[in-house]
Amino acid sequence: MLTVQQVGRFELRDFLGRGALGDVYLAWDPETQREVALKVVRANRADPEMLQAEKNGVALQRQLSSVAPQVAAVYEWGEDGPFFWVAMEYVAGDDLSQRLVHGPLPEDRAASIACQLCDMLEICHNFSAEVGGRKVYGIIHGDIKPENIRLQDEDRVRVLDFGIAKHLSQTRKFTVNLFGSLPYTPPERLDRGGVDRHSDLWAVGVVLYMCVAGYSPFDGEDPEEVEGKIRRGEPPKPLPPDVSPALGRIIVRSLAFQVARRYATAAEMKGDLEAWLEGEPLPGEQPRPAEPGEGREDLNATRRTSRPLSLDDSGISETRRTDRFAPAPPAAAPLPEEPPPAPPPARRRRFAMRYGGLLFLLIGSFLLASQVWVHSEAVAMTRELTTQTAPDLDGLWDRYRKLAPFSLPGSGLGDVRDELFTALVRSADRTLNAYHGDDPVSTLKGWQKAHDHLQAAVGLNYRDRSARAKMLYTQGHLDRIAAQKARSAGQADEAKQKVRDAVDEYQDAAKLVSDWPDPYLGLAHVYAYEQPDLKQLEGAINELERRNYPPGRREKAMLADGYRAQAEQIFAQARAAQGTDQEQELLERSRDTFTQAINLYREAGNFADAKANMTNAAQELRGILSRLEELGVW
Repeated sequence: MLTVQQVGRFELRDFLGRGALGDVYLAWDPETQREVALKVVRANRADPEMLQAEKNGVALQRQLSSVAPQVAAVYEWGEDGPFFWVAMEYVAGDDLSQRLVHGPLPEDRAASIACQLCDMLEICHNFSAEVGGRKVYGIIHGDIKPENIRLQDEDRVRVLDFGIAKHLSQTRKFTVNLFGSLPYTPPERLDRGGVDRHSDLWAVGVVLYMCVAGYSPFDGEDPEEVEGKIRRGEPPKPLPPDVSPALGRIIVRSLAFQVARRYATAAEMKGDLEAWLEGEPLPGEQPRPAEPGEGREDLNATRRTSRPLSLDDSGISETRRTDRFAPAPPAAAPLPEEPPPAPPPARRRRFAMRYGGLLFLLIGSFLLASQVWVHSEAVAMTRELTTQTAPDLDGLWDRYRKLAPFSLPGSGLGDVRDELFTALVRSADRTLNAYHGDDPVSTLKGWQKAHDHLQAAVGLNYRDRSARAKMLYTQGHLDRIAAQKARSAGQADEAKQKVRDAVDEYQDAAKLVSDWPDPYLGLAHVYAYEQPDLKQLEGAINELERRNYPPGRREKAMLADGYRAQAEQIFAQARAAQGTDQEQELLERSRDTFTQAINLYREAGNFADAKANMTNAAQELRGILSRLEELGVW
């Protein structure tokens, strides 16, 4: 968040939220005399490609909002010193997520919301424009969920956060790992990372399910369990028994595991929803009319085994066209059977066989050559991993990613994957283990390298919970260090956000591997220094002991610092209460807390600044004792 109160001519009034590249504020535009949603990006800190994508995306959203009324309008954009800003329509109303807190919606309201979403997606998926000198065909939102759906009067739907859609259109830097939310992510996106119109339609199906059921179609104790259910194609939880059967069939089809069984387009899903709202049969369930020439391959067999066509079949009476239950007229005399089609000439067959065989030979040769190449590379990589004391893991990871698309079973790349996974985790463990004990080593470069190696390891074996936990743990340390830098630069709000991120990451890591002590080392540091909280600090150190990590001099120093900080707060309250009945009680509490801090500093010995801090605590304690003596307390 910004500490300034104005950007350009806009007066900032409230903080609305944070996106991937900037913050959004409720602002007042004195020139137009209206409230706007002002997105502010620190241009001097943003990746140049990402910033250019944002600028192109603004122009794209402006064009899109002119044809899709669900999309917030863009008024203008510009720069003010280090800031790039975008003034957009402020969309008032309630988020759908807030409505769903109170339970499911009536079915007609739920279907209307889904119908409006499909209407918007139909426009987006077929939208084309020229932005930044390149042609854009089709816009994928990529993050449809209740939090991004705002309901205005009479349930008018407005869709927020087109940041993903814009960036996917303009740059390749964003990936599925950065964007997307479970359970609104379809299985094929989880497997391959691709984002297309099917991702949006699946998300609409989940939103519709939640609107009529009041709960999520997929649940679990943690995100990994939810993701596993979606990946494996486990069916959603049953809908409530009172849900309309036809509406239920729309939901079931939209959440089918196989893409081919889902709605192919937003228009097709909208058609079924509109029909249901009108009380009509679903178009998607009507039999498909035969295409011209359909079934031609079986024509002769059909004529031989069923009633032959009559001469009048092409124009049989008006009755047949208007009353399908009217009796059919008597059949005319059968036509003579047609002989089966003649086989293709032998010369044509020889031609097809010759060139088909040549094509097969070329494909086989390519596959054989690629597997020879992959195998030779795999052998070389395995040798590096098993014989070198310090292999180039970053280079090996890059080589593995280039080989993986061409690998077939038996190429040897599977062995490389296992060896590389082990080496990457082992490399990161050296940084993690160096943070243990009374002489810990903690550097930004070390944590960044460990995180990069663990991220690669997770890419090799996502199912390994330990690797995922370690990756989250290292990210927590990176955010903790970033919070320290932000605080030193006077960016208090940014520092607080980074601390919250670090706490979340440490806690998520602890959930993945419940008997692992390391996340509590990170939490202890946060609660001792970044977000002082003596109760939480003591809890974190107790969790370390429960996991067979005995507190050492570092942990004793942390606790001492925590007690000293609390004692200073109580002493400040006592000075403020001087001359009142509360002063003595506060002084005695401060005295006891300072005494605990001093005892812990003694146990911490020579760790860091423990001795100097103990001296300062003892000096403050003497001042408290002197004041108590004045009050007649011994």
